[in-house]
Amino acid sequence: MTLTLLNNRYQVLRVLGSGGFGKTFLAEDTQMPSGKRCVIKQLIPVINNPQLYQLIQERFQKEAAVLEELGDHNTQIPRLYAYFSEGGEFYLIQEYIEGQTLSEKLQEQGLFNEVTVKEILINILEILEYVHGKGIVHRDIKPENIILRFSDNKPRSEEHTSELQSPDHLVCRLLLEKK
Repeated sequence: MTLTLLNNRYQVLRVLGSGGFGKTFLAEDTQMPSGKRCVIKQLIPVINNPQLYQLIQERFQKEAAVLEELGDHNTQIPRLYAYFSEGGEFYLIQEYIEGQTLSEKLQEQGLFNEVTVKEILINILEILEYVHGKGIVHRDIKPENIILRFSDNKPRSEEHTSELQSPDHLVCRLLLEKK
């Protein structure tokens, strides 16, 4: 199925990634004057059991609530714009931040100096402290899941919030402040 317009609002521009449980897309919000860019995370439940589908739907709603709270109460965490289901699939709409993964930056630039490594680690630990304080455990910290924003080179980390999984395990990308 080719996605073009979701929820009669979000125009898919391109695929950002995919996995066993769904896809992540770059999209534009057609109901905003600016055509604001956003990320669509699509969860495709592969089940034929209505009870299991209901459980996935309930967990998806809880996941969206957690992402909303994180983004609304911490300026370092991207906002959740919307969540909905369409055609038996679930979607999260989140803030899009242009950037480069830590892995890509490492390949481009080579090894980082000690000061840079310490800055990145301290920033990751600060945001993880906040998220862990909310009872959320990150399950996949790796260079491919840390993004340095193009606008200010501040790191972001993909955060895993529950057992429910999608292409990015229903991640939210967390901003990491540089001191």
